[in-house]
Parts: sequence; structure tokens; C-alpha cells
Amino acid sequence: AGKTTIGNALYYRICEKKNNVVILDGDVLKQLVGNELGYSREGRLERAKRYSNLCKVLSNQGIDVIICTIAMFKSVRDYNRKYIENYVEIYLEVSEETLKRRDRKGLYSGYQAGIVKNIVGVDQKVEFPENPDILIKNDGKFTIKECVDLIEKNIPQRKEKRDMNYW
Repeated sequence: AGKTTIGNALYYRICEKKNNVVILDGDVLKQLVGNELGYSREGRLERAKRYSNLCKVLSNQGIDVIICTIAMFKSVRDYNRKYIENYVEIYLEVSEETLKRRDRKGLYSGYQAGIVKNIVGVDQKVEFPENPDILIKNDGKFTIKECVDLIEKNIPQRKEKRDMNYW
């Protein structure tokens, strides 16, 4: 979908203006925070909650967090909106056809061959974002720079305080 590629480009753009920014990539995070949970719906939900808690801890310390993960649960996105100060939800919408064509990690071809299962949006239900702050249809029409420009131009400027609850 381009989460990590666009996230990294956004990270470097923001770092030009401030130094309290961190980027967290889902593939790296899995190794640190819950790889043992697997890819079942329940495992993914627990991992998403752990990611949210980590982002909240960092955000509470004044660090801007860019996290590049599948946000497949409405309950987690709702939690983030309620409890993470200045949370911004960016949804990269990509058609299944485009994802299958790109297939960078071999997930879709692996699924077709019967080797891989629990693919989000294929055999595992995803609760797509209903009201993201920023929506980019990432079908290849925009360059990475243009995607980052769109994000930077459209980041809402919010400053409301959030409660201190954790999952």
C-alpha cells in the first residue's frame, strides 16, 4: 500500500523542521512488540493495542510518532482519537488489484498458491476507516513526494488534551 515508503519520506520531511520525531514500522514493531501473537484476528487486535499504547507513551513525552501499520480495527482507531493527543489518521486507500500487482512481500501470490493465509482484506476482515483525517488513493497516480506534500498540507492543527487511559 506504500505505508512504510510514504511514512519514511514524511519522517525525513518533518525532521527538517523538528527533531522530536520517531518512525515506527509495522514489520519492525512485530519483532519487538508481539510477534508471538501471530496473524489471527485476535492476535492482530492485541498487537494493535500494544502499538497504540507505545504511541501514546511516546506522544505523552512530546514526541511526534509516525507509525506505518495496518489500522484494521475501528476500536483501536477510536481509542487513538480519544486518548492520543494530536492523533492524525492517514488512510492510504489502494485497490485489491493494485495490491496484487505490486505484491512486494509475496503475500498475494503466496495466498494464491495456498502457502500464506490471514491476509488482511482477502481472508481476514478489515474495518476500513470511515472518517480518516487524510485519505490518499495510492494507486500510483501520485509520486511519494506528492503524497508527502498532501499529508503535510492537510495535517489538522489540533491541540486538545487527551485522557491518560491505556488499554
